[in-house]
Amino acid sequence: MKSNRKKEKSWMKNHPMEGDDIITSFYDLLCKRDPKTMKPCRNVFVPDTVVYEHNFPRGWYTTDVKAREVMRRQGKDLDAATIEFGFSRDVAENFPIVATYLSIHEENLGNGVTETTTRVQVLNKEDIGAFVARKSKNNGILQRFVFPKGYHNNVIKVVWSPRIAIIQRRKNKYPIKDRKRAEIDPFAITVTYEGPEYLSEESGVSAHVAFEVKNICAEIIKHFFHTEHKYITRMVLYFKGDGKDRLWLLWCGSLRVAERIVPSNMPMNLAPRFGEPAREGALSEREMLRRVDKAYYVITRDGPFYETYIRGGDSHSNVSSGKRSFRGVDTRDSLFADGGELDSFYAKKVNEEENLPTELKDHLEDMKNVEEMVLETFRDIFYNAYSHFLSATDRPFDVVVPPNVVNVLSPASTSELMKFLKLGRKLIAEPLMQGENGIPSDAAAEGTEAAHASSGQMGPVAGEQPMVFAIPEKFYTPLSMLSNKAEEWIRAHFNGRREEARKGHGGQAEGEQPPDGGSAERDERKTDSSSAQRPSVSYVNM
Repeated sequence: MKSNRKKEKSWMKNHPMEGDDIITSFYDLLCKRDPKTMKPCRNVFVPDTVVYEHNFPRGWYTTDVKAREVMRRQGKDLDAATIEFGFSRDVAENFPIVATYLSIHEENLGNGVTETTTRVQVLNKEDIGAFVARKSKNNGILQRFVFPKGYHNNVIKVVWSPRIAIIQRRKNKYPIKDRKRAEIDPFAITVTYEGPEYLSEESGVSAHVAFEVKNICAEIIKHFFHTEHKYITRMVLYFKGDGKDRLWLLWCGSLRVAERIVPSNMPMNLAPRFGEPAREGALSEREMLRRVDKAYYVITRDGPFYETYIRGGDSHSNVSSGKRSFRGVDTRDSLFADGGELDSFYAKKVNEEENLPTELKDHLEDMKNVEEMVLETFRDIFYNAYSHFLSATDRPFDVVVPPNVVNVLSPASTSELMKFLKLGRKLIAEPLMQGENGIPSDAAAEGTEAAHASSGQMGPVAGEQPMVFAIPEKFYTPLSMLSNKAEEWIRAHFNGRREEARKGHGGQAEGEQPPDGGSAERDERKTDSSSAQRPSVSYVNM
């Protein structure tokens, strides 16, 4: 397989895994544990795959068929003898092919253009030992050969996007059980997409196989969002079915990631949802939860909460899509049309929000923008940490908090956040220079100037230094959990500051308490606010 592309790409990576050819870090994603379930990606089968980087095996990925989970083997399991034994056992006597090796080669053609070639080497029983013992290996994957269902080797290719999935199959022209040809020229009887077109031909995909492929893609998309907090917008995957009708994921050939799904015109709904009508009489528990969720969103404008619990809806919800923005008066009234004491209280709160002074509204909106800037900064920090520990597990990672973020949170609050995350301070004896895992001082300054230009409130920070903390090389808290805890702390911090700003302008009347334990929640927020020692918020233009 060959692909020509310029060395200076016209697009910027939104995630370290983005790229083309063979995405070796895709196997790490499948093994990464979901912070909600503490389980790796489910219902995805991967044949024995060893990823080689810089002439050494980086990881051995295999599948627990009973648990339907991908596992990673490390340490002593990655020596040459263990790899040779693992790939040589359980091989059919009448079929000599045991594995394929896909490696990436780049050739400079001049004028800033490189030619990338993915080379395929098919290994027999006699070849696997010599290959493993070879000292020089290009970056790539060594993968156990999955004996296909049928008389010819075939591979399924899926091009996935949020709106459409194109599923194709190519079938090799030669019988897979031709032992003589397999010994003489194993490449010719195994290649499909990875070989010349004259060695294979297009073939059809049955409906139930296409349905299973889409389900596997959905599992991967969901797992990626839960672990990386970003959206996959496009990906190309290669599958193969075995004699037991199991689909095995071979490799990922392309991946694109975005912060959130790109907005576009709403398409026609070609798959409407149907459900049984709601029971008459008293409100069901589902209906009560729906009302509370909508009331919560009207107060907080929490985008992720809306995407998770409200936008998807349920079979008993009869709220039309035209009323999901929750911005108009008619929509707000519809939320509380049937409400009782709780709905009346929150309806009153919404009216109070609308009656706030214009200056305070602008201040709160600017504070929200600054909060998003701080959240995005810490998301980038933890993604850089994830990328760092994929390649360097023996060195700590420097958490560099830029001066503009320190200026927003205050040094005391920044230190308290890191204490909450159990990260130690790293003292800087001289101005921060560009490092392999840190943030350059110039980049931090540019980020500070950009933040000033967008917010217009923090003033110059010339001469200020970032605060640097360290994630040790042996840190047992998952980075995804660390990122979630930091996000929760930051949101609570800014919620407290907004509450103080409202109280400074006579927000809620004295003695007024929300029903059903709302006062306890407010008291708890007061306790959190006082314990965090958040600075008081004066009126400034943000």
